[in-house]
Amino acid sequence: MILATGNKKNKPKIKGIEKFEGKGISYCAICDGFFYRNRSVSVLGSGNYAVAETNELINIADNITILTNGEKAPEFRADNVKIDTKEIEEIDGESKVEKIKFKDGSTIKTDGLFIAQGVAGSTEFAKKLGIVTNKDKIVVNENMETNIKGIYACGDCTGGLLQVSKAVYEGAKAGLEIIKRQRGI
Repeated sequence: MILATGNKKNKPKIKGIEKFEGKGISYCAICDGFFYRNRSVSVLGSGNYAVAETNELINIADNITILTNGEKAPEFRADNVKIDTKEIEEIDGESKVEKIKFKDGSTIKTDGLFIAQGVAGSTEFAKKLGIVTNKDKIVVNENMETNIKGIYACGDCTGGLLQVSKAVYEGAKAGLEIIKRQRGI
C-alpha cells in the first residue's frame, strides 16, 4: 500500500493540543477508545469524521461531548452524547487531559479528547494503522517504507520539499520497491 494523500494543513490551533498528544489526546477512537471505558470523553469536530469517531466510542465511554469549536453541530442523537458548540480556549490538565476551557470562561471535565475535524488526513490514517509519525509527517526510510512492512508513503505527507517533483520521485521509488518486493529481489 502507498499513502500518497498529501497532508492537510488545518490542525486545530488550540493551546494544549500538542502538549497532551498521547496524554489524553488521540486521533483514533478505534485504537484508543478502550482506554476510556466507563469514562467521559470529548470529540473535537463537526462533520462526518467526528460522527464516525463518536459512533466508535458510544458503547465504550459513559459520556461523550462533541465539541464543534464554534462550527455548526452535526446531526447526532444518543442518550450519552451531548453537543457543545462553544469556541475552545485551551485543553488543560496536569500530566494528562483533565478539562476543556472555553472562550466564554466555562469548562467541562473530560478524561480524553479525540481530534476528528473535517475528514481524516494521511497522518490521522497513518496513526490509526500504527505508523510512526513525527510532527504530522509520516516517517519513512530511504525506500519510502514506513515502520510497517509493505506500507509506503510519498509526497507531502512525508514532509520536506512540498513540490510535485519530489512527490513524483518518491512515488516512483515506492512503486519500484513494491515491484522488487513482489519479485523477491
